[in-house]
Amino acid sequence: MTFMHWKIPGSAGDTVRIQLDTPAFVRLLDALNFEYYKRGSKYSGEGGWSDKRNVEFSLPYKGTFYVTVDLGGQAGVVKATCDVSRR
Repeated sequence: MTFMHWKIPGSAGDTVRIQLDTPAFVRLLDALNFEYYKRGSKYSGEGGWSDKRNVEFSLPYKGTFYVTVDLGGQAGVVKATCDVSRR
């Protein structure tokens, strides 16, 4: 599977904003679930399919998180940016 991702170290309450140019799957995963995601194994996280141009997540606790963007195996190209606002 082809995907893009960002590594986000942060604290509880930090806001992660992703801007998309086309609908896509957008997920916020902790480090362990990101490893599962990369392997194609069952994983758990926030998010899913979004047809909105802007997606926001609030970090639940201090740690390292990953934001992933993909098209779920569908053909196409998505462009995305990711910004973090510190609390």
